[in-house]
Amino acid sequence: MVEFIEVVKTFGKNRVLDGVNFRIASNTINQIVGDQSTGKSTILKMIYGAIKPDSGYIRVFDSNVSDLSYSGVVLLRRYIGIIFEDIRLIKDLTVKENISVVTKMTKRNLYISEDIFDRLSIGYLLDKYPEELSLSEQSLINIARGIVFNFPLVLADEPLRYLSMQYKQKVIELFKFLNKEKGITFLITSQSVLDEEFNIVDVNLNEKR
Repeated sequence: MVEFIEVVKTFGKNRVLDGVNFRIASNTINQIVGDQSTGKSTILKMIYGAIKPDSGYIRVFDSNVSDLSYSGVVLLRRYIGIIFEDIRLIKDLTVKENISVVTKMTKRNLYISEDIFDRLSIGYLLDKYPEELSLSEQSLINIARGIVFNFPLVLADEPLRYLSMQYKQKVIELFKFLNKEKGITFLITSQSVLDEEFNIVDVNLNEKR
């Protein structure tokens, strides 16, 4: 589903990714583990086309992302759920509207899997505005927005950072459920191993930017 071949990326004088190679199969849960500011987010952004590599090949589904035009990137993102590291909720929209806005961004009529709200215990928050939520609640909404439409590929950038241990485990179990029952593929970044059952992606992340 995702493959990196000799991918190089430099920011200024700092080479963050130096010939990165890895492959992720469909229907798996995968994790990139590394310190902060070592290129984990850069890898995810390359997968959904926000950053292009200096050289190398990036395959997502059956497309070379590096060669995609803007319209091609827009089309690609219709099939990728993104859980951003920084919580990007629109303050003037309710929680439910924040989640539904994904359908406008992807230009697809998407079915909302409302059982996600029950599994994360956030149904009572749907009519609230972001400013009424705690940081932990905002984080749960951010996670829900990335998975509630059953995208075949979900990219999760430090998704558990602002959650209590109880909710961290709840989210991990939800990822496992979606992988098993829906066949969703996950690529997650974090600074430590989240679950021993997740595949660890062998990526050399040595440089800080």
